[in-house]
Amino acid sequence: MTMKELYQLHYLTKLIERDAMEIRRIEESLGLKSPSLSGMPHAPGAHDKLGEGVPELVDRKNELEERKKQMTEVRNRLRNYVESVPDLHIRLIMQLRFVELMSWQETADYAGGKNSEASVRMLVKRYLEKEEAEQRKEENGNGNPG
Repeated sequence: MTMKELYQLHYLTKLIERDAMEIRRIEESLGLKSPSLSGMPHAPGAHDKLGEGVPELVDRKNELEERKKQMTEVRNRLRNYVESVPDLHIRLIMQLRFVELMSWQETADYAGGKNSEASVRMLVKRYLEKEEAEQRKEENGNGNPG
């Protein structure tokens, strides 16, 4: 697994947050969340704000649901990968950072000991590099040119 793959849950979470904000914005613009209680009469017009905005709102809500499904799949894949890591210290760090989405500093603090933000990041980086080198070695040992 690569660092980019490990960060997918983080990126999906950010996209979902953004989608939810956009849905709230659309709902507010359509008057679905904060009704106007001014008591003032509304001018009649041919503009159908609700009719024009509802399809966009439905599309956004569908996109959000798809992202949530994708997030569940990514989270499960990450959990399975992290559980396969034999080194318990690195497993804990990966669990905290990539599954529970803690910052590197929070991860270091939780892991305790003399761990720093830089040291936990470096442990993960070295682990992934070692894993990648072992995979290349296996591929080359199986008759594949390298």
